[in-house]
Amino acid sequence: MINDTYTLPRIDFVGGSTESFLFHVYFGKENPKPFGLTGCEANFAIIDYVNKNGTPIISKTMTVEMDSQDEFYNILSVQLNSADTVDLCGKFIYQVTIRDVEDMVDIPQQGVIYIHNNINKDYLKQNS
Repeated sequence: MINDTYTLPRIDFVGGSTESFLFHVYFGKENPKPFGLTGCEANFAIIDYVNKNGTPIISKTMTVEMDSQDEFYNILSVQLNSADTVDLCGKFIYQVTIRDVEDMVDIPQQGVIYIHNNINKDYLKQNS
């Protein structure tokens, strides 16, 4: 049996770096169409891969943005700042959660995120 829960793109980076992520939201598999996010709220969360039943270690509000053709609000963005991940290292799961104006929730699966050890944490911490 193939685990298709982790269908969002794999993410890799060194802890402590500032990372920005964009997620283009579509519906339909055969002929995908932009999923309108006007009025929606979204959240980006990260949890330890080993402790999947725990509490997210990062939870950030996402911003809804318009696509490059200025037609649809179907892009979600989030920025992780240096302090968010400087002390993290290992394999994690990330999840995007979307709540619409009628309080309906959609979770477009999850993804795996690898945060690699920062070998110069003290430098980042002294300059923040």
